[in-house]
Amino acid sequence: MKKTTFLFAAMMVALCAAATDRFYIEDFTINPGETLTVSIMLDNEAQYTAFQSDIYLPEGLTASSFALTERKNANHSLSATAQPDGSIRLLSYSLKVKPYSGNSGALVTFNVTAADDFTGPATIAIRNILFTTTSGVEIPFSDETCTVTLPATGLKGDVNDNGEVTIADVTTLIDYLLGGNVSPFNADNADVNSNGDITIADVTTLIDMLLSGS
Repeated sequence: MKKTTFLFAAMMVALCAAATDRFYIEDFTINPGETLTVSIMLDNEAQYTAFQSDIYLPEGLTASSFALTERKNANHSLSATAQPDGSIRLLSYSLKVKPYSGNSGALVTFNVTAADDFTGPATIAIRNILFTTTSGVEIPFSDETCTVTLPATGLKGDVNDNGEVTIADVTTLIDYLLGGNVSPFNADNADVNSNGDITIADVTTLIDMLLSGS
């Protein structure tokens, strides 16, 4: 009877966890030639002591320096091994069968480096995700993907954010500097000389742009 009860409880844990728990990377942006630290998030209802998964990176992106976050127990280890199909196999476990802490947040971090000619958008996939509960039940998670893009680039001088640079942008910028309630107003585009401040110097630079046709 006790064995039947345990099996039923384990089955219920498996069903609930499979429906709600996720191991995923949030969408992010990266510049060509840049290296970013990226997090793999774990949202979990059940408690887990170990996991394995395969990370697939697209051409133009490479990964390194995989590490567990503070959600690990002192006894947890993590390995990241390249596979014949080009994926990276992650394996993490606790010799003392201790669970990871918490129910949300980053569980793993790693560095992503974009090639100098990376253009995006591209997709990173996590597949073959399998977590083990404190009672030894193996829970398969759904595959996950995240989209990697280049940062949005604005049009310098397009102060009123209408997609072109005209004398109207000069007027809008002057109104802003005089304290007017200007809308729409794109602060990034208004920093025409890209020095981090919006001043009369940006007006001068913008007028020069218009006169030179640049």
